[in-house]
Amino acid sequence: MDLVCGQPKRIWSSKFSTTVVPDDTNAQKPDIILVDCNLSHLSLRWCNIITCVEHMHSELSTTIDLYRGSATEGYLLMREQPWRRFVFVFTIANNQLRLHYFDRSGLIISRPISIIKNPVRLLDVLNTVTLAHTNVLGFDPTMHMCDCMCKDKHQDLRENTIGWIEGKDGTRLSIVSIIWQSQGFFSRGTICYRVQTPGGDEYALKDCWVPEDRRYHEGNVLRMVAGIPNVVRLVDEWDVLYDGVPDCTDRIRASHGMHSPGFIRRFHRRLLLSPYGELLLTYSSRTELLKSFHDIVIAHGSMFNRHVLHGDLSPNNFILCDGQVYFIDFDHARITTHSNSVQLEGTALYVNSPSAVMGTKRLQLATRQKGRQDKKSLWYNFWLLMGNNSWTPKQGLVLSHSGDRSLMSQTTSFFAPFSPIIQEWRHLIIAADEAASKTNSLTSGVSHRELAELLNKWLSQLPQEVSEDVPSATASPLPIASSSRIAHPSGPNNMTPLATGPRRSARIRMKI
Repeated sequence: MDLVCGQPKRIWSSKFSTTVVPDDTNAQKPDIILVDCNLSHLSLRWCNIITCVEHMHSELSTTIDLYRGSATEGYLLMREQPWRRFVFVFTIANNQLRLHYFDRSGLIISRPISIIKNPVRLLDVLNTVTLAHTNVLGFDPTMHMCDCMCKDKHQDLRENTIGWIEGKDGTRLSIVSIIWQSQGFFSRGTICYRVQTPGGDEYALKDCWVPEDRRYHEGNVLRMVAGIPNVVRLVDEWDVLYDGVPDCTDRIRASHGMHSPGFIRRFHRRLLLSPYGELLLTYSSRTELLKSFHDIVIAHGSMFNRHVLHGDLSPNNFILCDGQVYFIDFDHARITTHSNSVQLEGTALYVNSPSAVMGTKRLQLATRQKGRQDKKSLWYNFWLLMGNNSWTPKQGLVLSHSGDRSLMSQTTSFFAPFSPIIQEWRHLIIAADEAASKTNSLTSGVSHRELAELLNKWLSQLPQEVSEDVPSATASPLPIASSSRIAHPSGPNNMTPLATGPRRSARIRMKI
């Protein structure tokens, strides 16, 4: 194992043994934490903690607080430091020392070591972790996130960057910001960065851990839809290497020849994408939002003609760049043929599970009809962006009887002009589904042409707007089924003009 020579750069501390680590969502009090010596005097959070030790006199069991606490602490470490390849936590239960290792494929717990019979082993473990190279602690050698001690001190990076990450050729790309990160634990661990080349060119870089059978899926899909307007462009993709070989969660397990049931081998992948943009929720006017949906419908039709369905049409999977909207995130895209059926994947609710809106007979037909679910998801997204209630009351309303006007009254006052669009769009869905049900046909529902004509008609009728017309997004995020957090205008005063520019979605804020 590589060791760091000279004075120790890390220190063990009991700072939080009686007080909780500051966190907006959880209250954990690790008995001992390991931190960088240069940061020990700061107001520490989970983003600064390398690992921790929990102690309890009871035996380790999945039912005791020690087990649940260590799992929670592992999650918090990974959530606040998603760029790490893995994290680990130590527990001492009934004088038995164990290591809890967490990566994107799951949890591994080591065999116990008695600290009574082998006290020197405990000291060896603590000293080794204190002196070990950062690579051994789960940090990725192909990237670096700055802390307060090194921020703005990297001469080879662009100004105001928060770290660097290696491109495919080893060139250091400057990380300007974190665009988005998933909140899941044992999953893809997706994190998207806004990066710049040494020459100043700007891109989005997607870092993720993908199952072996989907290793090249997103890149292949993006090549299938290359050239379609309003679809993000794949610049490059590559495996992240560790010790000269593709990094994989099977690395530690293969060395022991053991795999737990259900184990999914995940490979570390990166995709460089263009353009970089802001989430669709940063639209500057109603006209821009409606034009964006018109362009989304056109692009969706073009992708459908190339046998690609996006499969995960949530508000987080559209961006705006220079006034143009783009599809992003093709993790769950489906490649279809004229004979196969479409399986539903992606973010819950946005994949539009038919059971929420149809009876059993129509459900059996709908699951065979290519494209219908994606296009209904577009309607849900359109409605979500302008509704003034939570998602729950909206489920099932799309296929209520055609005379039901309740959805028209549930938009915010700012979006009142869009109420008829919602109703007309819903009527098109109902008519297409009823026609398909009567004939047992395999049509894909309302056509892209019909949707484009509807949106274009209303575009021509909307007055010109300026960005200050958009209400302020100061409310708390919507309780939607998505792994990112987005803001949404609500309440009686959401017509208040925005003095400083368009509304903004909630962002990940670096706690350095």
